[in-house]
Amino acid sequence: MRTIHTVVFSAGNGGGNPCPVILNADALTTEEMQKMTADFGFESVYILKADSADCDIHFRYFVPLHEMEMCVHATIAGTTVLVQEGMIAHSPLHIQTLLGTICVHWTKEGASIRVGVDQFLPKTLPSAPSPEEVCSALCVSAAELLSQPIRSVATSRYKLIVPLAQVETLQSMEPDFEQLWALCDQYDTTGFYPFAEEYLEDGTVIYHARQFPKRAGYNEDPATGVAASALGAYLAQEYPQRTQEGWNTFIIRQGEAMGRPSQITSQIEITDGEITGTRIIGYADRL
Repeated sequence: MRTIHTVVFSAGNGGGNPCPVILNADALTTEEMQKMTADFGFESVYILKADSADCDIHFRYFVPLHEMEMCVHATIAGTTVLVQEGMIAHSPLHIQTLLGTICVHWTKEGASIRVGVDQFLPKTLPSAPSPEEVCSALCVSAAELLSQPIRSVATSRYKLIVPLAQVETLQSMEPDFEQLWALCDQYDTTGFYPFAEEYLEDGTVIYHARQFPKRAGYNEDPATGVAASALGAYLAQEYPQRTQEGWNTFIIRQGEAMGRPSQITSQIEITDGEITGTRIIGYADRL
């Protein structure tokens, strides 16, 4: 067993989401993995031999308080380390997870490794908190919401997508976390993902977001591939005029309010006007 510390989705000094990668973790018990993750204080990925003939390797994911079915940034970290260590030499890579088999594509770009993690087709829960409930939990006024609907969307795990009118509101908000988590329980979603748009001079749209995960052991996450993928699907559904046939790219900035700037690339494939693929692109660096 060996632990390698990484950071994923970094977009500047001190940015990105830390992720310990534990190689050859087959001998560890679930309780030992959970305790190690609590000691690390970060989402962690444990790499084991696959027990499925269809998979190359087995990843288990933990946050300080519980095990998760899947984690995109930890998948990027684990894949990067496996390639760097010479333990994987082919792409795509099929990874066994609690959520099912995840397909990962990677390519070397000089000293960096570009990793693309395929997600699933989007699903939307039939119910979501009311605007009044959301505003109360986020401690913002109703005037700060856009007219687009609040929806709980998943391309792997459900995240509540909340459209806000101003980036400044997004970055300065201080939620009531107990109320926020109670709403997550009530509406079967795993976190809030409020976002706001920034239009650059060249017409590019940057989507700024913050992730407040449900009882993970910390109140905010600096970079969340699962939520960014759900946001990409939401944007493709709510703003079809911004998409075209083939793969569409949405650039999402996260972690800025924490002083840990991160950038996530969410890609959505459109075929005949319908979403036919979802993917997150990112890089991991060793610490």
